[in-house]
Amino acid sequence: MARLVLHMGAYKTGTTYLQHLFHLNRDLLARAGVIYPPTGAGYAQHGLTALWLDVPEAVQAAGATGGAEALWRDLDRHARGPGTVLLSSELFSHWGARRVDLADLARRLSGFEELRLVYTMRRQAELVQSVWLHQARNIGPRAIHPYVRRAFDKRMASGVRLDHASVYNTLMGHFAPEQIHLVDYHQASAAPGGLAQVFLDLLETGLAAGDLRQPSADQGNISPDPLVYYLASLIAGPDERPPAEMCARIAESLCQGHGPDRPTSLLARYEYVKFRSRFAPGNAELAARVQPVQPGFSFQEADPPADMLFRDDIREHDWARLAAALYRMPPAPNRDRPGRAWTWFRP
Repeated sequence: MARLVLHMGAYKTGTTYLQHLFHLNRDLLARAGVIYPPTGAGYAQHGLTALWLDVPEAVQAAGATGGAEALWRDLDRHARGPGTVLLSSELFSHWGARRVDLADLARRLSGFEELRLVYTMRRQAELVQSVWLHQARNIGPRAIHPYVRRAFDKRMASGVRLDHASVYNTLMGHFAPEQIHLVDYHQASAAPGGLAQVFLDLLETGLAAGDLRQPSADQGNISPDPLVYYLASLIAGPDERPPAEMCARIAESLCQGHGPDRPTSLLARYEYVKFRSRFAPGNAELAARVQPVQPGFSFQEADPPADMLFRDDIREHDWARLAAALYRMPPAPNRDRPGRAWTWFRP
C-alpha cells in the first residue's frame, strides 16, 4: 500500500511555487516513486477540498473532473498501489467560515499505509503582510489599520490562522503527533536547494533541486515589494490595480530618498514589534513540544533587518518626491478615464 504526504500550507509559504514545481516535474517524480496525481485542470489538488469549501479554486478544480467525490475515489485507487502519493493544497489549512472537516479528512486518508501532514510555519509579522498583499493584488486592498488590528486581536488574517500552536493543536485532535511534520519557512528557504530540496528530501526521492525544471517567475506567485505596493494602492485607489510603471516609479523614488536595496514592510515599526512579542513565545513552546517526534526542529525568530523601511518611515518629503515622480509618468494608453494619480498630480 502507498504512503501519503499531504502538504497543507500554510498560505504564503511557497505553496504555489512548490505546486508548480511538482506539476512541471510530475514524470520525474513518478520515476522516483512519487505520484503527484492530476486532480482537476490546475497544478494543485485544490479540488479535493470542495467537499467542505466553496472557494472558487476548490469548486472550479473539482468541477473540471466530475466533482470532489470523483477525485476522492481516484485517490482511493492510489492508496492501494505502491510508492508515495503527494498532495498539495493550502486550502486544507483554510480556517474561514467554512473549513475542511478534519475528522472526515482523517477517515478518507485512513486507507494509506502511512500518512504525513506537512505544515509550514512563517513568522507572523511577515505572514500577515504577505496575506494583505495577496488580497490586494487579487481582490483589492483593505484599509491597513483595521486589517492589522483585527489580525493581531483575532490571531487570524483573512482566513489564515497566525497562531501556529493553535493550528497544531487542531491537527492533534484528529491525527497522531508522528503524522504531523512542521517546516520552518525561513530556514527551509535559506537551506541549500531551498524549499524544493527540503520537500524532495521529505519525500525521499533522492533527487536534487537542480534536477527539476523550475517554474517561471509569474507561476511562483511571488509577492511584490510590500511598501511599494501599499503606497501604489493608496494612490491608485480601491477599484484599480496599480500599474507596473507606477510601482516602478515609487520604488525608484524610495530608492532615491532612502538608499538602494532596502527591505521594506507595510507594517509600522511598532506593529512589527507587537506581532513578534505576541507570537514568539508560542512559537518557541511549539518547537520544544514537537522535539520528541521531530528531533532537531526549531523555528527561527529574527529581528527585522537594521535597514528595513517601515510604513511609518514614510514622511511628507517622501510624498512630495512621489508626487514629482508620478507627475512625470505618462498617462497609460487606451484608458477611458484618468487614474487617480493622474488627476491628483496633473493640473
